[in-house]
Amino acid sequence: MDNVLDLFRLDSKVALVTGGSKGIGRHYAEALAQAGARVVVADIDRATIEETTTRLEASHPSQVMGLYLDVADRGLIERAVAEIDEHWGGLDILVNNAGLYAALPNRESAWGIPDDEWDRILAVNVRSIYVMTEVCLPLLERGGWGRIVNISSGLAIRGSPRLIHYSATKPAVTNLTRTTALAVAGTGITVNSIGPGMNASETALAARGAEYYRKPVAPQVIDRVGVPSDLVGTLLYLASPASDFVTGQMILVDGGGIFH
Repeated sequence: MDNVLDLFRLDSKVALVTGGSKGIGRHYAEALAQAGARVVVADIDRATIEETTTRLEASHPSQVMGLYLDVADRGLIERAVAEIDEHWGGLDILVNNAGLYAALPNRESAWGIPDDEWDRILAVNVRSIYVMTEVCLPLLERGGWGRIVNISSGLAIRGSPRLIHYSATKPAVTNLTRTTALAVAGTGITVNSIGPGMNASETALAARGAEYYRKPVAPQVIDRVGVPSDLVGTLLYLASPASDFVTGQMILVDGGGIFH
């Protein structure tokens, strides 16, 4: 190998990031573009799709495509994936980042969550990962090489009474990751997940306030709150040839809050 850093290059790869136009997803999209990938920024927020794609296109001409996508809607997913195939002729990397968190109401109790809120969070945080993977799989298999990166959370292990429904979705994401890795064995596709700890992304700060993110809410080895840039190295590792021999894993990126 001439240069070990080539393991992390994504030239000619096509990457789809759900929830990619804001918050941590925007940082994922930018990192993938910097690594050479052609990036699809898919989101439900039309205004931020345009803003993010315009900004990324300025630095990475002809590498960025914006798509409106509600990941809870199978029909929209199927149309989006067909459009990606038509535009770029395939897909190599799927980052299942979209999820309900910042939009959830602040609650003092674990109880009293309406049924429709439960249904929505299960649809967006869990079912969508299954559907996105199922619909994208023919494109990922076509090239004989692929990466699926699901975004879980440290709350998959620790839990949080104030976010009881959100916390319940994250072990499901972790198990989906492991089970999907088995289901696609032999295809050249790896499936892994990232478990962020408390992270002061722009959307989280706007929703919860800066004071909430001033200090970690639980003890951790690195005594500060995480920021989006702490996550992009792990994403690039799992999305690149550098992780060829890694599948079915969750990597916690939480400052040493949980050892597992």
